[in-house]
Parts: sequence; C-alpha cells; structure tokens
Amino acid sequence: MESELIRAAARGDERAFETLMSAYERKIYCLCLRMMGNAHDGEDAAQEAMIRIWQKIGQYREAASFSTWVYRVTASACTDAQRKRSREAHPSLEALREQGFDARDDAPTPEQAAQAHETREAMARAVSDVPEGMRSVFLLRDVHGLSVEQTAKALGISKGTVKSRLSRARERIASALGQDRLSNVGRR
Repeated sequence: MESELIRAAARGDERAFETLMSAYERKIYCLCLRMMGNAHDGEDAAQEAMIRIWQKIGQYREAASFSTWVYRVTASACTDAQRKRSREAHPSLEALREQGFDARDDAPTPEQAAQAHETREAMARAVSDVPEGMRSVFLLRDVHGLSVEQTAKALGISKGTVKSRLSRARERIASALGQDRLSNVGRR
C-alpha cells in the first residue's frame, strides 16, 4: 500500500501524498521541534521538510526504507534552517517545555513533582548544550529510537560516526547531569 502511494505521489497525485504523509506528519514535527529547539522554528522546519519531501519524492529509491528517507530529508531541512537562523544557539527553557521536556507530572506528592521537574529541566539544558551534530544523532537514536544504521542513513553519515557522536553526546549529557549511568540510555 505504501509503495503504491509513493509511486502515485511521485506522479504528482496530491491526495496520495497527503494520505502517505498522514502517517509521518507527527514524527516529522516532533523531530523538527527537538532539533530546532522551539515550537516556532520547529513548525517552520517541519513545513519545509514536507515541501522538500513533496518535491523530492520522485527521487526516493526503495534501497532504504521510506521512513529512513523521510527522516533524512527532515534532518537536512533542520540542519539548513539551523545554519540560517541568526538568533541565540540555545533554546529557552520555556521553548523546551513546549517540546515536551516538561510534560505534565502526575506524581502524587509535591516533592516528587518538584524533583521530576528539576530532572527534566536539567536534561533539557544538557541536551541543548550538546553540539548540533551530536544532538541530532542523540535525538534520532535515543529519543526517536532509530537504529544506528537508520540514523546513519537519515543524517548521511557513516555508522562509525553515529556511534562516536552518540557516545560523545551521552558522555557530555551524563557529565552535565553528574551521572555516569547515561551511557546505557537508549541501548536497544
């Protein structure tokens, strides 16, 4: 079914494209939101990614999975947008809360809620302080759950580069959080 929709969209069938992208729209937006650091830039990057996917869908080859190709186009759109933006490199905590790093806490006690809030803020700061190349790998691998191979294809880098950037990102985040245990995060 998906391959039929891809072929129809490549021929210019807008309805097929809309049907196809309905399954990816939220994933694209979430990735853009995390990579861009705030809702406004995330929405712009997601829209740009969708436009690029529409324009380039005829170039998709079934050698890689369609989802990996979508992530690669999306990551590329985000990287280009990050290069263009001229404002501060680190997102505000408010923007990170909009991303979901400060999700509503249903903890039964105020102490647990305060601790969870502090932990999320610390994690958001630690992730935002990681250089963009490492942050992209960390987000795709550990947050979105892509495999090393899928992450490599999505970012257009080697598997070895994914592994080294992921290791360095985890080390930096762990160091920022004062924890040595983070090196095991996201292992699947």
